[in-house]
Amino acid sequence: MRLMQLRLPIRAAVRPTVTLAATTTAAAPLIPPHSIVAANAAVEGHRFASVKAQGAYKLKNKKTLPKKMGAKRVGDQYVLPGTIIYKQRGTLWFPGENTILGRDHTIHAAVAGYVKYYRDPQRHPDRQYIGITFERNDTLPYSPNAPRKRRLGLVAVPLKAAPEFEPLTRSGIPRRVIRKAGIIEVGEATEEATKGETAAAKAAEAVQAADAAADAAAAPSSQKKETKATRAARRWNAYIRIKRTNRVLYVNKNYAYRESNFMIGRLMGKNNGTRRYGSRSAVLRHRRTKRDEQLRLRKELLAQQRMLSSDKSAKNTGGKKKAKAAATKKKTGPRKRVA
Repeated sequence: MRLMQLRLPIRAAVRPTVTLAATTTAAAPLIPPHSIVAANAAVEGHRFASVKAQGAYKLKNKKTLPKKMGAKRVGDQYVLPGTIIYKQRGTLWFPGENTILGRDHTIHAAVAGYVKYYRDPQRHPDRQYIGITFERNDTLPYSPNAPRKRRLGLVAVPLKAAPEFEPLTRSGIPRRVIRKAGIIEVGEATEEATKGETAAAKAAEAVQAADAAADAAAAPSSQKKETKATRAARRWNAYIRIKRTNRVLYVNKNYAYRESNFMIGRLMGKNNGTRRYGSRSAVLRHRRTKRDEQLRLRKELLAQQRMLSSDKSAKNTGGKKKAKAAATKKKTGPRKRVA
């Protein structure tokens, strides 16, 4: 394109302004505004918006933003806990079975189930309710005399049958033997097991015998009144003595009878062995009180030793020191000051 053709729009824009300036007088210069707009359009060209305006939500006249009220779930529809069923302003619908009413009157599901819209004349003659049932075929309202239906989240699990305890091993050795002096021995236990008695019955008999012996041993020898604590402690100590003499032994893989570990630990009794105080703070508190008591006893012992040592020194060395001081004063006489 030639240079003269590029200058044509500029020339067309400048020409009307120059001719008007020449014809108008100095007293009343008049330039029509449409000529300026036309000149600018001729120079710049027509411009259109290349990007859409990011304005607000376009509303028609005399309308507002929609609040989106109304039913969000229909009847017999399955919902989860917390699902919005009906959004409203005011209580057009009231919360019924297994539903919750929010502070903005929105009805939510409290449990997982099926939505039901219903009326309950027994509660109110005109109100309409929204409820949830666990079964799809259930109808609301429930009968007032019917038991309350709740879902506890329990799952039916078949119980496993406990394995039967076999009193004898494949080799014919009894699996469990109660060692009780003079009552049950290994030979007697083997004979009774062959007769059909289980070892559990023997253990129960041994425990009953131990309880009876503990009661007999715990009987007070004198008629003095005792507190509940001392009586319980005496009964427990007697029971532990009986249990230490009666042992339940189990056969191992090496065909040797041995007592279980927890039973060996229980032989220590109630007040022996390691003490458990409950929480860690209780253990620390007990340790602190024990240490404070030890420090107090140590301080008292040291104070007594100091008092005894001071008394002995006063008795033994007090008179000798005074006599020695008087003798030295007679020999030397009073001291003179040196000017």
